[in-house]
Amino acid sequence: MKYFISFLFIMGFVLNMQAQIDTVKVPVDDPQKAERLYNEGTVLFEKGALEDALKKFDEAISMKADFAKAYYNRGIVKTELNDKDGAMLDFNKTIELEPTANAYFMRGQLKYKSNDLDGAKADYTLAIEVDNMHAQSYYYRGSVYFDQKDYDAAIEDYKKAVVAKKDYAYAYNDMGSCYKMKEDYEEALRCYGEAVKINPKLAFAYNNAGSVYRKMEKYDEAILEYSKAVSADPDYYIAYNNRGLAKFEKGDYEGAIEDFTKAIDKKSDYAYAFNNRGSAKYKIEDYESALEDFDKAITINSSYGSAYLNRANTKEMLRDVDGACEDWKKAAELGVKSADTYAKQMCK
Repeated sequence: MKYFISFLFIMGFVLNMQAQIDTVKVPVDDPQKAERLYNEGTVLFEKGALEDALKKFDEAISMKADFAKAYYNRGIVKTELNDKDGAMLDFNKTIELEPTANAYFMRGQLKYKSNDLDGAKADYTLAIEVDNMHAQSYYYRGSVYFDQKDYDAAIEDYKKAVVAKKDYAYAYNDMGSCYKMKEDYEEALRCYGEAVKINPKLAFAYNNAGSVYRKMEKYDEAILEYSKAVSADPDYYIAYNNRGLAKFEKGDYEGAIEDFTKAIDKKSDYAYAFNNRGSAKYKIEDYESALEDFDKAITINSSYGSAYLNRANTKEMLRDVDGACEDWKKAAELGVKSADTYAKQMCK
């Protein structure tokens, strides 16, 4: 009887092991099904159904372990879902299986967004080595050079980007910004002009051209460009603010106040516009109202040194010397040198 019981125990053990083996899913290499799942995932992605698309790409990869396109598209979906680590693994796998320019580019994008500028630049370069007409890689490598203040290298890449993609308005715009930083204003304006010729709705290119004209002290031309910017995008509060600055610098303080008010209407927490409107009101000696604007700017941004300086000057005009001294000292603490001079001259 003892031997019989032992035999049953052994048999039971074997049967349990068999049951476990039967439930193990063995990977199936089914390229046709994998391709169908991949196509379904692509359609779902285009419809914006990201989670469902992800499942399809997972299934496609389970059917075909070396399916480079599925890894790449899954990486795209994970990027959209902000799964940066997962996306990086998928782009690495894509490059291992099939090193395409797009795969290097997308890996570079992840690095760029993580502020790994040198890593991003290296991947854009690898993409260009695979495809020397990969416009986006030239453009974004140019952006890395711009961030690193190597404007000449950035210009060369933007030029290559527009050779590869003749209607690349963003590349012309950013090339213009390089020339602006180099103080080659005529060439900057030419590039901004090319950008809006390609895309007349590119509001920030008009705005950038306006800022160049302001540097050249051509205020009427600047105002015209800022006006084009707000025509292209009526909610572009920065352009309203900048047009106000051009009018202020021209001496049209009432017109400046109108534009700063429009900027505030578009963005109610825009501290710069409150400070600027206060400065224009100060110029027309509306000190009480100017003070309210500087108060608001400081409420929005308690580290706004110039607003403290301007409020101090306004308080002085309103004979509030103690209040002025307090603001000058605060502005000086925030790095405004002229405020330190005022505080030493005017305050005990």
